[in-house]
Order: sequence, then structure tokens, then C-alpha cells
Amino acid sequence: MTGRLRLNPFSLKDTLECGQFFRFTKALNTYLIQTSNRIFSVQQKGDVLFYEGVEESFLIRFFRLDEDMDGILKEIDCDPFIHQAIQKYRGMRMIRQDPWECLVSFLFSSAKAIPHIRCLIEALCKSSGRKVTWDSHIGYGFPDPNCIQGSQQLEEVRAGFRTDYLVKTSRCIDRDQLLALRELTYEEAKKRLMGLPGVGKKIADCVLLYSLDFLEAFPIDTWIKKGLQKTYFNGEKVGEKKMEEFVKNHFGPYAGYAQLYLYHFWRNHRI
Repeated sequence: MTGRLRLNPFSLKDTLECGQFFRFTKALNTYLIQTSNRIFSVQQKGDVLFYEGVEESFLIRFFRLDEDMDGILKEIDCDPFIHQAIQKYRGMRMIRQDPWECLVSFLFSSAKAIPHIRCLIEALCKSSGRKVTWDSHIGYGFPDPNCIQGSQQLEEVRAGFRTDYLVKTSRCIDRDQLLALRELTYEEAKKRLMGLPGVGKKIADCVLLYSLDFLEAFPIDTWIKKGLQKTYFNGEKVGEKKMEEFVKNHFGPYAGYAQLYLYHFWRNHRI
């Protein structure tokens, strides 16, 4: 399972390092990616993506390479601010994640910086996942809900109050039930997710956007709230409801892609 894909435009670096996905390590220009029970490597040289340990069909789905990015970006490119972000990071893609892994990852994200989130996820996989090997690399698969039996099992993860959320959520929902949310409307699916322990609006929108194909979802965290207020509301402090209404009307059905580009731009340029 070794091959290459010619892609234009595509930015592997921005796609992986924009904060939407956590399970990768980088050595020189090669990324070692782990997701579910897979471990594989990818490297980009120019407009060619070289990969090992994974099928091309999986990569196309994982990086959403079958989407009309030109059409999507044209749809959201509706003001000078998002235009600047698109021009700077054109080629950044959204990753289609496993919904259970995505849910747990963002449960761990509460009040944590990205390096710490990654450490928590890795500790969880080591404590409860099965060993996965590829070539000379050894990793750990992401544990299924039924592999998480109780808080004592997760003591070494040191996730604090998030441990209770994880244990309770693993008893409330499984992967198939998460996948079934795709059959609901965005509002219904979001309401269902927010009924899970520890899941608020932001985490629900992250799961809907990054793993369940609800591209209208627009997660609002500290960076996004600050950026929206400064850029679109002239520094005025506005409530999330007003922000949500603005986002829906302004960016439309692909608002999630606008969030991806704005978040990466604002975080890197310290708005």
C-alpha cells in the first residue's frame, strides 16, 4: 500500500496542523498519522502526496479529496477577511474523522492547549487501545466505547474532570449511534450530542463538522469569538446567538469551511 496522488491545490501541513485533528507526529517532512486502528505515513513534495501503509481510497475519503474545493471556496469567499485567509491557506482541507474518536478528542480539548490534548489522547490509547504496528512503528488504536470500563482504568491518563465525562459518554452512545446522527437535521443532531455529558455547543459542532459531514456547523471557541467580534462586529461584544445567526446568513451551507480558514488565520496571526 504505497503510492502517490497528484493534488492541486493541497497543503498537507496546513490540513494537519490547523487544530482540527490531533493524532500525528512529524519527522522532517513526513507525517505519521494514527486514526482508529490505522497507522500510516504521508509526505508532500510539490503537488504530489506520497503515502505508505494505507489505501488510496481511504486517503481520498480522509482528506475529503473528492470534494469540489474550488466551488466551496468560491461560495464562502464573500468578504475581504475570509478572502485573505483563503489566499493565505488555499489548499487546506477538512479531515473526515471517525466520529467516536472526534467526540473524545474534543471532550479532552476543554481548556487545554493542543500539545496537552495530544498527550491526553495518546495516554488514553496506550491505556485502553490495542497495539498497532506498521513497518518499524508501534502505536495504539483508539479504544472503542466498550473498552472503557470505568474511571480507575483511566487513572494514568490524568484527564481530570474529563475522565468522568468520557466514562459516562462511553455508556451513553457508540460509534453506530453517532453515525446514525447523519440521518437527522443539523439542529436535531446537535441537540442529541449536547445531551451527552460534557458536550456543549462548541464540542457538538466540532463533531458534526469534522466527522459527520454537517458542513454548516461553525464551532465557536475563544479564537473564533474574538475574531468575529473584532473583524465583523467592529469590536462589539455580542452573544453567541447573534454570532450564529450572522454566520448562517453570511457564509451559508459551507460555513464550517469558513470557520476552518478563519480559525487557522486568526490563530497564526494573533488577531
